[in-house]
Amino acid sequence: MTTKNKNDTMFRELSFERASVNDVNRTVELSFSSETPYKRWFGTEILGHKSENIDLTRLSEIGVLLFNHNSDKPIGCVESVELDEEERKCKATVRFDNDEESEKIYQKVLSGTLKGVSVGYRVSVWEEVESGAMSVDGRFAGPCSIAAKWMPYEISIVSVPADASVGVGRSENLEIQEEKGDEKLMGEENKNTNQIDLENERKKAIEVERQRSFEIMAMCRRFELEPDEYLSSDKTVDEVRKLVLDELSKKRQPLNVTITADEEDKFRNAAIDGLAMRAGLSIDKPAEGAQDFRGKRMLRLAAECIERSTGKNTRHMDDEQLVREALAGQGAFAGILSNVAHKSMAQAYQTAPTTYQLWTGKGSNSDFKDATRYRLSEGDVLEKMTSQGEFKDSQVSESSVKTSVATYGRSFSITRQALINDDLGALNQIPAKYGAACRRMINQMVYKILADNPTIENAALFHASHGNLGTGVLNVKNLGAAKAAMAKQTNIGGKEKLNIQPAFLLVPVDLEVDAIQLISSVVDPTKSNATPNPFANKLSVIADPELSAATPWYLAAAPGLCPTIEVTTLNGKEAPTMESAVLFDTLGIKWRIYFDVGVNLLDYRGFYKSTGA
Repeated sequence: MTTKNKNDTMFRELSFERASVNDVNRTVELSFSSETPYKRWFGTEILGHKSENIDLTRLSEIGVLLFNHNSDKPIGCVESVELDEEERKCKATVRFDNDEESEKIYQKVLSGTLKGVSVGYRVSVWEEVESGAMSVDGRFAGPCSIAAKWMPYEISIVSVPADASVGVGRSENLEIQEEKGDEKLMGEENKNTNQIDLENERKKAIEVERQRSFEIMAMCRRFELEPDEYLSSDKTVDEVRKLVLDELSKKRQPLNVTITADEEDKFRNAAIDGLAMRAGLSIDKPAEGAQDFRGKRMLRLAAECIERSTGKNTRHMDDEQLVREALAGQGAFAGILSNVAHKSMAQAYQTAPTTYQLWTGKGSNSDFKDATRYRLSEGDVLEKMTSQGEFKDSQVSESSVKTSVATYGRSFSITRQALINDDLGALNQIPAKYGAACRRMINQMVYKILADNPTIENAALFHASHGNLGTGVLNVKNLGAAKAAMAKQTNIGGKEKLNIQPAFLLVPVDLEVDAIQLISSVVDPTKSNATPNPFANKLSVIADPELSAATPWYLAAAPGLCPTIEVTTLNGKEAPTMESAVLFDTLGIKWRIYFDVGVNLLDYRGFYKSTGA
């Protein structure tokens, strides 16, 4: 089985078969497709009629009945469809509308004047059978093209049939209707004005009863009730509705509302995931039908989007026309490409090799103005009460820092040449590069704070007055001194020891191996005897190339216990935003990526730095 590019909209015109007509509901049962071979420009076409061949979803959910494929003037709807695998045919029940134009067609069907049905469909997968060979199931001899996966999307009543194997025709009831119609027509000239009025009233009464019956049957189907009792009564639709609600209330049956995806949404989701997988992206749970789009070029996808949105035949469009029509129209093509590009950007952002997210905190500002983060000191110790029960006032100190968010962004384009050339690299790699660059930017901003040593609470971040700056190479002894210094940090009021415990050991990549060996060892590697290492597996080693100096190392507390650096976003949106537009001066699609983010220093107490010497 191979996938072909014969995916243009096609039609089959078919002769009427015997039908069942319900004149009350204005419904007609018909066959609209079969496995009868059909000559096409590419050879003999056969529509497969097994359950795995045909997708009846669109006809079932939003199927319409047309006249001669005029999509602007529907004459009815498709009420139900089914596949008869035994007869190798597809059958449908269609209901005609009661407007003037639909009524004309309906009467011509009843009279036998119109005896043709045509189905519009698209084929996504073909089985090519060479001359002298047989099809996979052994039922068809080549040469022929078998539609292995196809979807009908509309049924039409047509004037000129071609294939006599399927359709709808006149039943005995229809013939009786014709005779009555002839008798009525012959006597028409002899009717007086009163008779005409009576006939008009009779027609109105019939139409009212048709509408009543239709609404009652629809209501009963919805709530899984038998309609016969309500149809045989003379009650109005409103009266029946009240009876139905009363019945449901007595049974106390819960009503489950199921929201199903629109057919166009299904197509869009399948196309997005299929194209994303073709571009090399990882999709955990691809949408239904995504596999059918993995082998489809972007131009063929553009053509299908055009046909779906406009109904135009794209067979004779060249590549330039396809791109122009797909991007300029209201179809899904531009949105599908943008969604795939966004997936590429988002995956690259999440998987970029950065380390800041392992030890920094997260924050959110509601706007771009500076926001204040306050820290309160400890309360004074409680004092023993006097016999008079008098309380003494105490003072609570506070300090604050400012946090802010700024916008960082760039724009880029995917040209029409890339679309025509089916350049998936442009769709995947370019957005991915910007997504990863955005994550690395934040990483650089975080570690730049450690390198720049900015001022906080009237002194540099790492300063003797802050009690968080020392010397010495990375070993157990110096780690112990650093840990003790962090534990001795006091609160703002200077009265309470905070006993801050380090959680992370930050080192340049030059010290990564030494740091891992030290923290992983159960004994002190600097001792000749088996002296226990108190830091064995107690710290998480984080090495990052942004720490460019080769010897300094740092300790940092867990952000939940003592916040140090905060990555602040706008309204909690923790990923870049990507937007697209098709502009007049851009032959392709233009994207912009931006991120509202800030990196802010909150407190020095959860940090310790050693110069490493």
